[in-house]
Amino acid sequence: MSKRLFRLATWRAHRREKPNTEVVRNGQPDEGIGAEAPIRKASEDRLRRAEFAARIADVLSELSLREGRVFAIRGGWGFGKSSLKNLITEQLNDKSSGADWLDFNPWQWGDGDAIASALFGQIANSLGGEHSKAAHDRAEALRRYGAILTGVGKPLKEAGGSGHLISMVLTNASVLAIASAIGYGLPTVTKVAAVLAFLSVGIPFVGRVLSYLGRDHTGESLDKIRSSLEARLRELDRPLVVFVDDIDRLEPEQIRMLLRQVKANANLPNIVFVLLFQPSIVERALDPVAANDGRAFLEKIVQVSFDLPAVPASFVHRMFKEELSEIAGSYATEANGFSQRRWGNACIGCIQPLLRNMRDARRLISSIAVHMPLHVVGHVFEVNIVDFLLLETLRVFEPDLHDALFRERELVLQEMRFSSDGRREVDQAAAKELLETVSEQRRNIISNALKDLFPPLEWAFGGTRYADGFNRQWLTEKRVCTSRYFPRYFELQTSVGEMSERRFFDFLEATATEGELLAAITALEADGLLGSLVARLDESVDRLPFEHAAVLLPGMYLLAEKLAGTDSGSFDSSYVAAWRATNWYLKRIPEDVRGALALEALRKTEALSVASLLIHLSDPTDRNEGERGVFDPSLDYNTVVAMKTEWLRLIRLRAADGDALIAEPDLISLLYRWKNYTDSMDEPREWMNKAIQTDQGFATMVTRLMSRGSSHTYGDWVSTQHNSFNKETINDFIGINLAKAKCDAINPAQFPEHEESLRTLLWYLQGWLGLRENDAFDF
Repeated sequence: MSKRLFRLATWRAHRREKPNTEVVRNGQPDEGIGAEAPIRKASEDRLRRAEFAARIADVLSELSLREGRVFAIRGGWGFGKSSLKNLITEQLNDKSSGADWLDFNPWQWGDGDAIASALFGQIANSLGGEHSKAAHDRAEALRRYGAILTGVGKPLKEAGGSGHLISMVLTNASVLAIASAIGYGLPTVTKVAAVLAFLSVGIPFVGRVLSYLGRDHTGESLDKIRSSLEARLRELDRPLVVFVDDIDRLEPEQIRMLLRQVKANANLPNIVFVLLFQPSIVERALDPVAANDGRAFLEKIVQVSFDLPAVPASFVHRMFKEELSEIAGSYATEANGFSQRRWGNACIGCIQPLLRNMRDARRLISSIAVHMPLHVVGHVFEVNIVDFLLLETLRVFEPDLHDALFRERELVLQEMRFSSDGRREVDQAAAKELLETVSEQRRNIISNALKDLFPPLEWAFGGTRYADGFNRQWLTEKRVCTSRYFPRYFELQTSVGEMSERRFFDFLEATATEGELLAAITALEADGLLGSLVARLDESVDRLPFEHAAVLLPGMYLLAEKLAGTDSGSFDSSYVAAWRATNWYLKRIPEDVRGALALEALRKTEALSVASLLIHLSDPTDRNEGERGVFDPSLDYNTVVAMKTEWLRLIRLRAADGDALIAEPDLISLLYRWKNYTDSMDEPREWMNKAIQTDQGFATMVTRLMSRGSSHTYGDWVSTQHNSFNKETINDFIGINLAKAKCDAINPAQFPEHEESLRTLLWYLQGWLGLRENDAFDF
């Protein structure tokens, strides 16, 4: 694994100093994600802009202004305008004879009038001082001038004009108060109504008084007031630099209003406006008032522009990888699906093209930092690290597509698809629709990401069509393209009924000792996770430690035995996964000890069901002619013979132990294995005859021999349950005629828990003997 791509490190988020709310731990500022936060000091400057900021600060500090100036810092969103502003103000603070400065953000003030009023108010506050009468007078002059320009009387007049509405509301409230006062004394109701009525009459009057007071009554012209203000501003020892940030976040009308105010006051002495914006947005906002030439209009306002120094994409990408290494590097391991080749392709081909600037990089880093801990349990990462990073990239930059992937699970995983189902064209069209949620210029990038994330669907984007055999590899790598892991990436937790990666890891560690392993199996069984466990063993057999075979192999026997008889006819059942994993695990154990360990595991666990299957899979005498060419036994023939001998010893002991054998969940299969291993029906039939001598014994055996299943016909939303008996089984172990005679001699109602199975068997027996007149009987 290359440390250049993914250096192993521990978590460290960006440090961001927050004004007035900074928390200090161990002498350092509190750490946080802060994906959008600009830097605040030169020590945080990673783009080497501090020298550029110092030069701008020198220019601003050296100005000797009889008239004001308007400068601009131009750059796109996310390219660092606010960070550069903070570097400049840091330089201004360090200069003993530099300029004063004010940071004004119009975005937080709402409508246009509020923005203009706030601008003059904050400038006045900056110039007011605390003890100087001259400074106080200067501030008052500026406030007075700003109030006239922004029309302070307008909102007050609106208050007066709304008197009719307020009067109506209050009058109605008076009526409601009186109407709802049943049960109260009349004097109280009268007082309430009187107060409300007075307010309804008085509000319009108060509004008119406020409107009157809001007017300018000095009789002085605006020019005279401005001249007085200019004289006071010339008395300043140092200019005031007003940084106006986030202009490009305003509505077009607000942008026009703000720039009109700046233009009208651009020549106030010792006031320097520094506007920060993205040129294209501001120019478009000015087009309607500048004959569609907003750029020319803007040039009349701004005297000098500073364009942000270019940041090469390679620098952004390098910074992203460095910060990603610090956050996620410790999880970049082979166990988490990391490989240099795949990560390099994903990073260069799918992630880096979407990182246009540092804001993009920090937005992605922020999302990764937030969501990564949700996939970490202890020291185990629950999903594939490369898939996780690609999906986080889609979450940040293509959220609509990210949402669509979860809705289109069957499509992207190609679940329930068969070569003959004719869905190829439909799926290809659906895949195309997925890409249409993405802007056209990004479709090639996103298409590559989807092909990497979901190999089963790659063919629909013009790529490879993968065979089913790849699914095991994807499961081992914890890929999102598998049905087991897909929900974890989107639901951000392990699905109900699924064991976590951490718990599976703990299980593997528990295989070192018998006590720990049995405790782990018991805990998983209590939590209903045995099915998930054996599925993981089946999928991850290469991860099972063969050096612990003396402990793990008996444990796997026990697991399979616990699941025997549960949907054993289904190829994807938990029982099938359990014995299949056991057989594959046997093949990993060195041949010189394999047979002895398999035989010892049988003696220790007495697991008849799984042992009979392992014998079957390795028994050359149990093969059909066509199967012998592909025969790949786990056990040698001598071991097979020895295991058959031990198996017969164990089943005879169980048969002699009262009802122990009848309780076996896989009873029918065991009876046929007994017959095969002795080459005779004598022993199993003898045991059966003893077991059904009593009516209770017969009723119990009938229930054990009955098969329960379900059917689902076209158009049904639910399945239909049905019970059945196999004629050959009944005839082999009981006999048709004997079974019929016993059924006739028993009253099923006397055995409530077996009544259904007794009646079902009788119905089948009548059919087999040709005694049934009506077949329309549903069990």
